[in-house]
Amino acid sequence: MHNAVVTHILAVGIAALDIINIVDRYPGEDEEMRAIAQRLARGGNAANTACVLAQFGHRVDFAGVLADDPHGRRIEQDLLDHHVSTHFCQRVEFSKAPTSYITLNRANGSRTIVHFRDLPEFDFTHFSQIPIEEFDWLHFEGRNVAETAQMLRHAHERRIDQPISVEVEKDREGIDQLFPLADILLFSRSFMTARGYGDPTALFDAVRTIAPAAVLICTRGAQGAVACDADGNEFASPAFTPPEVVDTIGAGDTFNAGIIDALSQGGNLNAALEHACRLAGKKVGQAGFDRLQR
Repeated sequence: MHNAVVTHILAVGIAALDIINIVDRYPGEDEEMRAIAQRLARGGNAANTACVLAQFGHRVDFAGVLADDPHGRRIEQDLLDHHVSTHFCQRVEFSKAPTSYITLNRANGSRTIVHFRDLPEFDFTHFSQIPIEEFDWLHFEGRNVAETAQMLRHAHERRIDQPISVEVEKDREGIDQLFPLADILLFSRSFMTARGYGDPTALFDAVRTIAPAAVLICTRGAQGAVACDADGNEFASPAFTPPEVVDTIGAGDTFNAGIIDALSQGGNLNAALEHACRLAGKKVGQAGFDRLQR
């Protein structure tokens, strides 16, 4: 899928440094083992999504908090190298960048993450200074719920007709209050199971009571993804599993980028779902996020 026009997208969330240790199997409790390889990479859901979108020719601004330390500067340079603007970021002096310590199991591509964060979340005061009217699409991580709710309400007041998408990865306290404020809700499989639903349809039925007009999308890992439009029509796409599962880090972030890429170009929901699943499958078959558009 190729872009006919350049879409200006704002992605609001976090950026982190990923320290990835690749092992040939997952270690046991109290076991010492040697990593096969190690790499450092930019991480963070919204930052990853932003970088994938930029590959598809979109003009992308990332809005989040950047620490004033070597890791923070490395993260910002990586964003800039991937043609993502950091103009609207909130910068904090004398701080430490969020760090994810990731154990990547080469045997099956699974990743286990220990995340350290000692940095404030992006706040409404900084968000309120962003010229919302200049963007074609607004995307938010569903985190820091009270502040994000303020941002979403402000966006509704200021926007013209720009779609608002919200990623719902984790079952955070009070996160339901964000649902009526989004046009597109992107649920993870882990959120669905944390809420006790066995399939996306059950989740959609529950969410529809508070977000009647939203497009609802839920990933299912190896089973692909399901979407439901505002009229209750459901669409499903299988997963497109690569010949070898190499790296599952950021597959969900890539999927979200695929949805935004397709819908922002006027694609229908069914086509967008397949595009996103194909893109996530390609991501799983390679290390990192580069060259996904080829």
